Amino acid sequence: MKEQYENETFGRVKEDEKEVVLAIYRAMVGTPGCTWSIEYPDQKDIESDLAKGALYCMRGPEGKIRGLISVDDDEVCAALPQWSRTAKKPAELARLAVISEYQNRGLARRLILSMTEILKQQGCDVVRYLVSPGNKKALASYAKLDFEYRGKTFLYEQEWRK
Repeated sequence: MKEQYENETFGRVKEDEKEVVLAIYRAMVGTPGCTWSIEYPDQKDIESDLAKGALYCMRGPEGKIRGLISVDDDEVCAALPQWSRTAKKPAELARLAVISEYQNRGLARRLILSMTEILKQQGCDVVRYLVSPGNKKALASYAKLDFEYRGKTFLYEQEWRK
């Protein structure tokens, strides 16, 4: 199975791939633990991420997007009291999605690690995220990484772990 990962490439999503991204986001709606809806994430979120250069993907050797991750600058989330106040340049991971046929193969972790490496190169000293306590796949991915659990919060009408 390892050889299927060797030819993956990580990089920014292209401007002409907006509809592909939206279709991937829509396919996540209603899956176990997913808090997304038809209203979020939407075309506006995609366009904003693209404009900021904050939307990345993992592609297979054929060039097809297998998974997505973005970097967000949500001021409401950033103001949560559990986050480190000593961070000089924090970043927030957001909108992580893996196409169903590539789930349970470590792709989410590879997306997170690839994005974290880029953020480190950009001078970020803290990377944070919110995850639904009902999203077992996401919790399993983050548990295998070296993230510090910062507690629970209620935000956007949802409970989250951070």
